[in-house]
Amino acid sequence: MKALVLLGCPETPSQTPMAVYVFNKLTKMGYETTIAANPAAKKLVKVSDPEDYYNLNLVDLERHLGDIQPGDYDLLVGFVHKDAAASFFVTFEQILQCKSLALVFSRDADEVVEFVNMIEESGSNALITAVRAFHNPSPIKVKFDKAIKEFE
Repeated sequence: MKALVLLGCPETPSQTPMAVYVFNKLTKMGYETTIAANPAAKKLVKVSDPEDYYNLNLVDLERHLGDIQPGDYDLLVGFVHKDAAASFFVTFEQILQCKSLALVFSRDADEVVEFVNMIEESGSNALITAVRAFHNPSPIKVKFDKAIKEFE
């Protein structure tokens, strides 16, 4: 089984620790996990694992978008905290045609609703979990832990 984790812009402090957490959780579930991110987000994740304890598999988001094919992954998990991240998530989901989980969050509750609506209006079949969060990763972790049980 293979999983792809999409990271958005690294502006939000909670994304990087959650990326490592999600990678670890999916790996323990038996997934061969890949993280796709822009260069800045990739560097933040890489620095978070200086001893390469997690053996993170990091790829460039835009380059990977050009390489993927339907069936390449069994699970897609996307961090959605900007409209661009919502667009990337929907695009990857439409190409991959696999089980998908959107982790929607923002410090602004109206943005959370906006991003959820963007995903839903695209015709996505993703399980969407949404929470108001920015600095503190705990609300995202709680939502992820509950939602990922749907894929066990």
